Amino acid sequence: MRLALLATFLLCFSLSWAQNASVSGNITAPDGEALTGVTVQISALSKGTFTDEQGDFTLTGLPAGNHSLTLSYIGFKNKEIAIALSEGQQLQLEAQTLFEGNELLQEVVLTGERQNKFSRKETAYVSKLPLKDIENSQVYTTITSEILESQVVTNFDEALNNATGVGKLWEATGRAPGNGTGYFSARGFATQPRLVDGLPGFTFSAVDPSYIERIEVIKGPSATLFGSTETSLGGLINVVTKKPYEGFGGSITYTGGSFNTHRISADVNTPISTSEKTFFRVTTSFLTKDSFQDAGFTETFFVAPSLTHRFNNKLTLKLGVEYSRTKQTNPSMLFLRRGAPMVSRNIEQMNVDPNKSFTSDDIHLTSPILNTRAVVDYKLTDRWTSQTVAALNYSEAKGYYQYNIDGGPMAILFLSQLTTNPALEPLQPILGPMVNPMLLEANALLQQDAFTRIFDKRDANATNFNIQQNFVGDVKIGDMRNRVVFGLDYLSKAEHSRNQSGNPVLTTTSNFPQLLGFFANPPSPPVPAEFVPTLQALGQQTEATYQGLPYFDAFIDPRGNVIESTFTPGATYTPNKANLDQIFAQVPVNDIKVGSQVLAAYVSDVINVAPNLTVNVGLRLDHFIQDGNKAVEVDDYTKTNFSPNAGFVYQPIMNRLSVFGNYQTGFLNQNPIINPAGSIRPDGTVAPEPWVTTLDPVKANQYEAGIKTNLVGNKLNLGVSYYYINVKDRATSDPRVPLLPQTVDIAETVSKGIELEVNSNPFPGMNLRASYSYNDSEVTDAYSKLAGEVITPIQGYRPEEAGPEKVYNFWADYRIQSTNDFLSRIGIGAGFNGASEHYTLNNAISGQFELPSYTIFNASLYYDAEKFRIGIKANNISDEEYYRGWSTINAQAPFNMLGTVSYKF
Repeated sequence: MRLALLATFLLCFSLSWAQNASVSGNITAPDGEALTGVTVQISALSKGTFTDEQGDFTLTGLPAGNHSLTLSYIGFKNKEIAIALSEGQQLQLEAQTLFEGNELLQEVVLTGERQNKFSRKETAYVSKLPLKDIENSQVYTTITSEILESQVVTNFDEALNNATGVGKLWEATGRAPGNGTGYFSARGFATQPRLVDGLPGFTFSAVDPSYIERIEVIKGPSATLFGSTETSLGGLINVVTKKPYEGFGGSITYTGGSFNTHRISADVNTPISTSEKTFFRVTTSFLTKDSFQDAGFTETFFVAPSLTHRFNNKLTLKLGVEYSRTKQTNPSMLFLRRGAPMVSRNIEQMNVDPNKSFTSDDIHLTSPILNTRAVVDYKLTDRWTSQTVAALNYSEAKGYYQYNIDGGPMAILFLSQLTTNPALEPLQPILGPMVNPMLLEANALLQQDAFTRIFDKRDANATNFNIQQNFVGDVKIGDMRNRVVFGLDYLSKAEHSRNQSGNPVLTTTSNFPQLLGFFANPPSPPVPAEFVPTLQALGQQTEATYQGLPYFDAFIDPRGNVIESTFTPGATYTPNKANLDQIFAQVPVNDIKVGSQVLAAYVSDVINVAPNLTVNVGLRLDHFIQDGNKAVEVDDYTKTNFSPNAGFVYQPIMNRLSVFGNYQTGFLNQNPIINPAGSIRPDGTVAPEPWVTTLDPVKANQYEAGIKTNLVGNKLNLGVSYYYINVKDRATSDPRVPLLPQTVDIAETVSKGIELEVNSNPFPGMNLRASYSYNDSEVTDAYSKLAGEVITPIQGYRPEEAGPEKVYNFWADYRIQSTNDFLSRIGIGAGFNGASEHYTLNNAISGQFELPSYTIFNASLYYDAEKFRIGIKANNISDEEYYRGWSTINAQAPFNMLGTVSYKF
């Protein structure tokens, strides 16, 4: 027995000695600055560590033999070093330099915990240059994969609750190809998530969080680098995807909980060649979830394979594909009345039932989306790299889309023209008994909150093709360092819609049959024979007008009760797809093809005027080619725009404190308006054929200043800024026009405010994130060139798309620090997000409708072991009733819980 124990001891001692070699070193940037947080790993051994503040690292517990050491850092080229270790050797490498370039591989954390894991401020996308946040004059906020995991996030919209100054306006609906994601307010203007890895793409609220490396919200107008192809007035939302990495690994996760939520996802990474030059990764998921309301569901399949191949140290090819297919009902959004005063002015007065969906699971849309990308990175010299990117995106929207609109009966009031037309005065004894009851009924409906349930049928697809060529350099001109990007950009967009909208039923209800019958066969007498053709034409016009309205099947009050009406006989609360199929079989298809192209060139240069002072300047030239409706030529046009930007960063304390300022510009080309033949021109003449009203581009200018910090060894990142944005010729809906929106251009809108963001790692195991924003937006000049007058009902008002004035969030995650293995794997997260009250409708015609302020508390608990992770999350702990909206009332989910379990390999 003693001999056996001795042999065991000697064997363990020899094994521990054999695993006791180490390697140490120091890593810097080309300018000699230490790089903190560089990943140092030996993938074959699943061993890794990070550099400290001085750029030093030590990797211990290594066996003797030949190994490949990989150094990787976001925004820098990866570097591989071959090392040979003998037993017990403590190898000291010579100083290593990483060269800057676009991101290649996203590393995985093999050992240890990254400090300040909610702050990841190095990116190659925001400025198309590898700049640290503290030396970037532009402001952006980053939502990391770690905070998504801590919060058990299952959808994209929920992830954006963490973004500074971003408030949700509309739900994701899939209502149009490439345009069905949610809408959000950023610095006073509506925006959508439309960038994938820095390129225009069809992003999707359905994207699985396990595929997201991080979300970057780039603040303010950003046309210099991103053009006008996506909304760039208040901000851009960029999804950075996870890329293949060296080695084998992955996870399988199941999440389930309230509202019948079930989500299973898998993430697998593997090398696929013995040469270790080709790496493959695939992320896939399937989600089913019911609405918290009485009807509604979402069903999503998602898969995203990606591949990286390194031909050599200079040339790398990356391929990526994302496919999702979402089938969902329309989330309940109650559209408020336009063009006439509202009855109620807040949630309490309206007495909304937040649990009512106004729909059924039978009514849904299907939205498949396909994104593909190919990226070629080539290192021309130690100072210059080339990146060529090609992307092809395709999206569809098919099915029934539903609106719930207050004020729908205003369409019936158009009949009042028949009772006020002097030419028809002799016929009033006949017309009055038919028309007046319908006008009285419509007016009675308008005296209460009555939502008209409207449907149309969507069948549309869209395709984008984008190719970019960037040259990125880090060179000296004289004594000044220049980090510069030159780029060429081509984007082609095409859309084909075969949508159906019409109402073949309305003219068969109420008194319409008698009225139209009278016009078709007017009795003589009392109608003179010579007046018959005029009445018949009037009847045909009236019938066409009402058959051209969208189809509606019910009037429903805010509590979900169906209101009886002669215009919707037999109406029920639950709509039926079979009935809709019969209706829309009678509605003609509106077949339209549209397209546009953009050719652009841009340059941006970050100049080190002094070691602690940088100045950046940039300019973009965009040439826009509007093909418009392919069936006509009157809406074709071209437009050329220049978009400059400039900024400075001064660092009183290098790499710790910076003061910055920027001037940024943005613009949006607006499609012309095709006016039909017979419409009135501005000179008062009747147009004999269709004619076009052209709109000036929307132009934005931003001035911003603030500070950024990187203190206490990257444990405290603080950003504070003040911005002022002036937007000219912003397009909006004329509040004086009832029901159908009519576009007007507004001369000037001003948006200004402050933003504060803090990411901190105050002590080991604790990570904090907090933000607060205040936005003051106002229509300062409501003159419209289109209308030829001031739109006084919105002069001095806050635009509805600006959302709440105040938006805030906080999240804390603590991982227990203990020598006990079990306790050290337990973590807890808690936080809140909220917004101030705001007017979701805000003009002098309809009035102001206030949505109340809210603060939503959430918490999570998890156990994170080497091979598995278990977590539970409680959302809206206080079960607060709250709403969001943009001219709408969107009820949000009550208290709910989610549980998740992951197996890691």
